[in-house]
Amino acid sequence: MTSPTSQIADRVRDFLYRLPLERQAGRQLRRLADGGVVGDWFGCELSSVFQPIVDPSSGQVVGHEAFLRCLGGGRRDLSPWVLFSANADDDRLIALDRLARTVHALNFIASVGDDGLLFLNVHGRLLAAVAGDHGAAFRKVVDALGFAPGRIVIEAPVVASRQADLLSFVLRNYRHNGFRVAVNVESVAQWHALSGIVPADFIKIGTAALQAEGDARKALDALQARAGSARVIVTRVEDRASSDLPHGVLAQGFAYGAPFGRPAVRSPLRFAVRREGGQAPVSG
Repeated sequence: MTSPTSQIADRVRDFLYRLPLERQAGRQLRRLADGGVVGDWFGCELSSVFQPIVDPSSGQVVGHEAFLRCLGGGRRDLSPWVLFSANADDDRLIALDRLARTVHALNFIASVGDDGLLFLNVHGRLLAAVAGDHGAAFRKVVDALGFAPGRIVIEAPVVASRQADLLSFVLRNYRHNGFRVAVNVESVAQWHALSGIVPADFIKIGTAALQAEGDARKALDALQARAGSARVIVTRVEDRASSDLPHGVLAQGFAYGAPFGRPAVRSPLRFAVRREGGQAPVSG
C-alpha cells in the first residue's frame, strides 16, 4: 500500500519534472539538476535553506523553519530584506511573498520525507496589505501539491506583535484555512498582553529577550505557564550547555543546527529530478 507521504512526493516529483531547467520568459519557477526549485523574481534567484526546530529532551526534530536566499545580478548574494524593501507596491510585495513560500514548500516536500512541520515567515507589511482572506491563495497552492495545511506553520514577525488586533485577525484567517500559526514576542509581558486576544500554536522568543528579563529560567517558566496549548520555542540558542530549557520547550539555533539547503534530511523519499535519455524522473 502506498503511503500518503509517498503519494505527495510522487505528485511533487511530477510537478517538478514539468518545470524548465533554464529560465523562461513568463515562468517564475524552474528546477535544478539536483531536484531543487528556485524562483525567478525580476532576475533575482530565490532559493531555500531550512533550520531545524528540536525537542532538546528527546533530540527529535519537530520541524524546520524556511529562510530565503537570494542571488542578484552577477550571482552576488542579496539580502532578502533588501529585496522585500525594494518592492514598495503592495501587490508586488504580496506576489513576492507568495512566490517565496511556494519555493519553500516545494523544496521542503521534495527534500523532507517525514511528517515534520514547515515554518514559513510572512512579511510584516503583508499583514495589512492583504485586504481579503489571509491564507486562501496559499491554501490553493498547498492543496494542489497534496500537502496537508496542518503541517505548515505560518509565522508572524515580531513587529506584528505590537498590533494585537491586526495580528489576531490575520492569524485567525490562516487558522480558518487550515494552517497552524506562530507568533514572535519581544518579552514575556508582551505575550501576557496578547494571550487573551491572539491565537497561537507556537510562541517564539529569543534567547537575548529571555536574558534581558534578569532570570531567564524564571521568565521562561512564566511564559510556558501562560502558553496554554501553544508550545514555546526558544530561538537563537547558540550553546546547549548554557541553555536550561524546561521539559516541553523547543529550541532553535546554531547549537541544534544551522540553516542548510537541499537535500534537507535523510529520507528514502529524497530524490533528484533529472532526464536520462528522455526517461521519466527517478528516485535518488
